[in-house]
Amino acid sequence: MMKFAVQAVALGVATFASTLTMAEEKKLPFPGTITGNINVVSSYNLRGMTNSPESDTPAVQGGLDYAHDSGFYLGYWFSTLTAAYADFNTSATYVKEEKKSFENDLYAGYKGKITKDLGYQIGGTVYYYYPGWESTGYETIVGLSYKDFNITAQTLLNNVTFGNKGDTYFLATYAPKLAGGFTGKAQVAAYYYGDDDEYLAYQAKPGDVTKTDFAFRHATLGLSHPLGETGATWSLDYIFGGYTRDETKQKNKVVLALGYAF
Repeated sequence: MMKFAVQAVALGVATFASTLTMAEEKKLPFPGTITGNINVVSSYNLRGMTNSPESDTPAVQGGLDYAHDSGFYLGYWFSTLTAAYADFNTSATYVKEEKKSFENDLYAGYKGKITKDLGYQIGGTVYYYYPGWESTGYETIVGLSYKDFNITAQTLLNNVTFGNKGDTYFLATYAPKLAGGFTGKAQVAAYYYGDDDEYLAYQAKPGDVTKTDFAFRHATLGLSHPLGETGATWSLDYIFGGYTRDETKQKNKVVLALGYAF
């Protein structure tokens, strides 16, 4: 089932890409633009979590985005992953279980301009995992951008298996254009952690998982460059691991990726 789902989504994205390419010479029947991407990464490290199960295996990722001339945007993103769940056994205690899963992110919002170089963003995301137990999450995002610099804050609105209501991920990104067609990336991120611990895995009881309310999460340095005239792009990131809510130190890691945007 999992393999079929991955193949179906990848085929759907590829087919849609072909449709868009054929329609490049024609104007869309509605205002705005549609873009997409498909990528293969050496590991999926969600917000710098290099110790998690999905960071051990490659992943297929991709998405589609619609942007209206007014600033409204709408999109979908997916990733394959290995997720860890907590299920109750007959003794009513938590048991660790790792399964293949599939992440689906649906998001929408608005991006506007304050001045020519200063912009802002407000929106929201729904996270849905298949299979998943109490894993559907709702998150807001607010952000400011200035030229190649961007800062965002994403806040979780409900308790789920991967976080608590109020968890806020702060991310600052600088992505300048460099000589020779390269694009650089420098990121630093921190997390504010809520402490409900209602659904979080591996806990003995609520309150045992979250041991800090604020922590450095990760820093990332990266480079990307088009792969000749193929339309594809390769990228190389080095992640400096920070700390999760239970004060576990994440390891440093190199991540490779190959992607195609259309």
